[in-house]
Amino acid sequence: MPLSVSRYVYLSTLLGIFSGVLFIYLGSTIFFFYIIMLSNLLLMWGFLRPLIFPKWFAWLMIYLAASSFIGIARGTDTVFLAGKQIAAIGLSALYFANFFHLEDNEIDRAWATYAKLAYRLTLLALAMWVVQCWLKHGFVRLHGITAEPSSYCVLTLPAYYWYAHQWWSKGKHRKEVLWIALGVALSVSSDGYLAVIFGLVLLFGKKMTSLALSVAIASGLAISVYMISPQVHLRVDDTFSALVGNDVSGTNLSTYALISNMFVTGRVLEVHPLLGNGLGSHVKSGKKYIEDVPGEQIVEASGWDAGANLHDASSLTLRTLSELGISGFIAILFFILYFRVKGNSDRAAISGAILTVFFQKLLRGGGYANPEQFFFILIYMLNYRYFRLEKRDSMIATQEHSPGFSMLQNP
Repeated sequence: MPLSVSRYVYLSTLLGIFSGVLFIYLGSTIFFFYIIMLSNLLLMWGFLRPLIFPKWFAWLMIYLAASSFIGIARGTDTVFLAGKQIAAIGLSALYFANFFHLEDNEIDRAWATYAKLAYRLTLLALAMWVVQCWLKHGFVRLHGITAEPSSYCVLTLPAYYWYAHQWWSKGKHRKEVLWIALGVALSVSSDGYLAVIFGLVLLFGKKMTSLALSVAIASGLAISVYMISPQVHLRVDDTFSALVGNDVSGTNLSTYALISNMFVTGRVLEVHPLLGNGLGSHVKSGKKYIEDVPGEQIVEASGWDAGANLHDASSLTLRTLSELGISGFIAILFFILYFRVKGNSDRAAISGAILTVFFQKLLRGGGYANPEQFFFILIYMLNYRYFRLEKRDSMIATQEHSPGFSMLQNP
């Protein structure tokens, strides 16, 4: 098809959600996709449709501004730390609200395109993996064009879940399921493996009997991965030892980042449990409390930076609790539960697919505005909206075809 402004916006957006590896760090992470979003907003405004500012977007900005103001007034946050997060979140939320408005809030085309791109990303990643293993003369964890294996899993597991549902319910997309399964397996990402187990329970656990079977299969898979994979074995053992011994010395870097940020968040909640220290404040909180982490001195002596992953708390759960408090974390859980679509329909499958992203983000991904973040959030919301509309239309159609309705219409 010839390239038009609307087609360029569409393609650059769908490709952009896979561009998280393209960024620069200037006191804060600036993704290349931010530039694409800004330029596309100008194109939309100038050539396509007037920009919209939904009510939910206004309430989100008011909430984040209030959190920042409280933190700054307390001295636990700064204008710079809060401002850059508000700017990134605001840009991402506003962009995808207008992107889907341009699509008339239809999500099916964008979702299908995303899934195809995720599948092609896997094929490219597998080809790259073969070359990387050959050059290294040994095993390399698959990550393709993403920054790390866990990022690859975040971007591909929703498509994996969707294709698995299609294969299970309609006999379609078997090759996509098998190739993405191989890619996830070769990523050796503990977060990705846990998300696969979570997805199994969602996909097959609709009834009590199938739930028990899916839990049993998932548990068996988890034990097998723990026994077979040295990387997963090391991380699980180190995390358990650090938690039990309350000491981060002697752990691997990934475990150290998680446990040290967990300690910092705990100290913040001791002081400000309800509202936290303010949006973007975890870096400041980390600098204040990191030296109190048991074993931190030994870790620093070994050459690691104090407070690894302080910029995102190594987990969206920890970062939200630290910056927005228990109330902010409850708000996220409420959003997830409220907009979730249950059942066995395609709408429920899309909802379940995106739940695997939320699961991984809450577990280990603390970024607020990564390129893919609000793409999945907006689809999750709009998918629920269309589920409600389709359910209503179905009920109306059923009533119109009922004998009682015909008699009322033609007495």
